[in-house]
Amino acid sequence: MKVEFTNNIIHFKEVESTNLLALNFIKENDLQSSVVFTADFQNFGRGQQSAKWESERGKNLLISIAIMPKMLIQCQFELSVNTSLAILDVLQYYNIKNTSIKWPNDIVVNSAKISGILIENKLRKDKIIHSVLGIGLNVNQIEFKLFNRIATSIKLESNSTFLIDEVRDVLLEKLKIRFSNSSEENRENYLDKLYLKDRVAAFKVKGVIVNGIIKSVTSEGFLVVMLEREIRQFKMREIIYLS
Repeated sequence: MKVEFTNNIIHFKEVESTNLLALNFIKENDLQSSVVFTADFQNFGRGQQSAKWESERGKNLLISIAIMPKMLIQCQFELSVNTSLAILDVLQYYNIKNTSIKWPNDIVVNSAKISGILIENKLRKDKIIHSVLGIGLNVNQIEFKLFNRIATSIKLESNSTFLIDEVRDVLLEKLKIRFSNSSEENRENYLDKLYLKDRVAAFKVKGVIVNGIIKSVTSEGFLVVMLEREIRQFKMREIIYLS
């Protein structure tokens, strides 16, 4: 998938949500190239499933990138694959070890959350004409209160402080590379970095705690889990990690 990432960056001290900014920009303008929105602080930072994204003012990378993927709806999971891998590439650049992708789009170090992704699409018939890639990446924050999952940051993992703008530029470069790679290469890399893959782990399905083994993710984005008697595919919200 070929997507151009420009240096058209709009920064705010404080916003409601960078994703909302990007979505409103798309609604009100004829998007001709990618536009990047960043902020020091969000009043209503959002994660998946209406979760709140906690971030101390000026400590982390809060970024939303409006792009024109011009792709079929059935290929939309590639957006999550490419974005997740780009974040892993950033962490590798900063020599952060033991990283993985917690389906569908959280990034963890060991089992601690370091980044989350919220992708929102604008559709026309069977195609995605605009997408907003919303990313929260913990950079310099060292204390976390609101996450259900234990959180970490680049600073906690490296004992170093980083310039947010530098991390932003590294991310945009890694995104450009990932979107220029073949879908097959990215998918293989994604599955190689899948959290808890091929390990027995506890999940909750329809309120019942079960043990299962994550085997794969389909091209449509369904999580493939081997349970005691069958292999099942799950959509988002149909299965809850307990590990």
